[in-house]
Formats: sequence, structure tokens, C-alpha cells
Amino acid sequence: MGFAEQVLPVLAPKIRLALDQLRRIVPGKWAKLEEIRLRAEQPLQVEIGQSFLVTGAGELTADPEQALKVGGADLLRTLQLIGGNSLYTLEEELKEGFITLVGGHRVGLAGECLVARGTLLRLKRVTSLNVRIARELKGIGGVLLPFLAQEGRPLRTMIISPPQAGKTTLLRDLIRSFSNGEGLSAPAKVGLVDERGEVAGCYQGVPQLDVGIRTDVLTGCPKREGVFLLLRSMGPQLIATDELGRPGDLDLIEEILNTGVGFITTAHAWDIKDLTRRPSLQHLWVQGLVERVVVLSRRLGPGTLEGVWDGRTHEPLLAQVQRLEVTR
Repeated sequence: MGFAEQVLPVLAPKIRLALDQLRRIVPGKWAKLEEIRLRAEQPLQVEIGQSFLVTGAGELTADPEQALKVGGADLLRTLQLIGGNSLYTLEEELKEGFITLVGGHRVGLAGECLVARGTLLRLKRVTSLNVRIARELKGIGGVLLPFLAQEGRPLRTMIISPPQAGKTTLLRDLIRSFSNGEGLSAPAKVGLVDERGEVAGCYQGVPQLDVGIRTDVLTGCPKREGVFLLLRSMGPQLIATDELGRPGDLDLIEEILNTGVGFITTAHAWDIKDLTRRPSLQHLWVQGLVERVVVLSRRLGPGTLEGVWDGRTHEPLLAQVQRLEVTR
């Protein structure tokens, strides 16, 4: 089942019709769809390498006057369809700010918040939806694997990139490769703390995306609690997490180092220079706490590899700019 069959049925009828027409008119662009954005009383928007608006007939346009306007009723109907016609079932998701669909696709939420004593309780009125299409590109990490393991040991690795450059897709494929032992001397037991649910794309607790046969997943769990739970209970050889960046994440990495377990994680940074400017990440680079840093960009499109750096010597190990491609 493709993403169209998983995503279109949960969209309001007029949105669904316009996007289904888009799929038929420009199938090549549809295959590269990254996001569908619905905003109350604003034009229907899609991201396909760049931002486009969509007309009611499913044509791409830059003119807001020609584009299909999304109404508040369309947002409400979409939420109802996602929740099986019961918004009550989405109560926890309205607190977290995102919903995971079958297939691992993620629906981000924004709007009017309900707050008590300075604490966010939940969204009480949703005015924006962002459907991010989850993609599996199995084998894109193959060119990197020789740099990320040494004598069978997974090295401490951080993937950095600007937004929407493919770091989560690459992280997922590397987890799968380590877990299955593809391109490596031996497989590894992997513990994945998927705090935001984007890596494994769990739906009702079951990964919708392939993270390997030896991977144990904690989804929706804070990193710190999740890492220590996995270390205590599952005996991983490699810990994987999504997006570092909070002040406490540095302490967490140092705790993992003390266990001798490898890790692989991601962070937002444009390049190595930008990495050194970020207080929460700078220490990892300066002190050599990460053994490998993989840098991605969108220079040649999402998944452009800018290079691999040795985190201890700060020397480039692979500096050839290339688009990561499926190798099998």
C-alpha cells in the first residue's frame, strides 16, 4: 500500500479530491511529495522540493487566488477522519501536538492552546495541520557504513543537517542496517528511543517503518528515561535517538559513554561550523565525545551527503558531495 492510500482517506473530501487529481496530473511530482499543509482560511499547500499551492482541480500554482482555500470545517473533518469520527480518541495527541497515521506518516498540529498555570494541557482548537510523508529508502546508508563501525563495534555517531535534508530517513536506514547486520561484520542489538515517533513511525505501538529485526523501540518516551530503561532491560549494543538539542541531552550522552555502548543520533545544524556555535552540541565536538559526524544538506536535493568527519581528530574522512541513493 502506497502513501496515497494511507493518507488521502483521512483528508476532508474536497482536499482529498484536489490531491487525488494532483496525483493523476503530475505523478512524477506526486512521488516526491514531502508535506501537505492545511491552514484555516489559507490556500492548500504542498512541499515537493519547494513550496507549491494546489487548485481545486489538482493543478500546481503560485497564485493564492487560484488555489483551493482550506476552511475550518475541512480541518475539523480531517481530524474526525483521523480519529475514527471521535475526537476523544485524539486527546493525548492534542496534548503532544502530533498524530501518527498507519504507515508512519506524521500529522503535526498547531492552533489555540489550553494552558493552566503555565503548563500546556492540550490544543483546544486546531487551525493548522502538516502531514509529513514518511519514506523508507532502504540502502541509502550503505556508503557510510564502513566509516561508522570499527572491528564490529558501532561508533558514536551524530548526523547533522538543516531541516528536511533527510537525517531521519538516513537514521532509520542506519538503524535497520546495524540491526540486520547488512554491510557489517556482525549485527547489533539496537535500542531506539523514538521520542517523537518519527523514526519507527509506530501505530498502536507497532513500528510501521523497517528499523530491523534486532531493534527494540520505545516510542513517545522522553530520551533520558527511555535510554536508561533500555540499558537496564534490553542490553543494547547500540542506542539510537532522534534530535539532540536540549541542555540535558549533553549529560545523557556522557552517561551513555560511561556504559561503553555505541550511539547514533541526529541534531539540527547547517554544517560543522554551525555545530560549534550551538552550546548544547559544541561540547560533543570539542571534547571528541562523538567519533563520527555525518553532515547532510539539500544542495542536490534532500539526502545530499556533504561529508563524514572524525569527531576526535576533526579531519574529514569522506568529503565528496553526493546524493545518497538506494544501493540495492
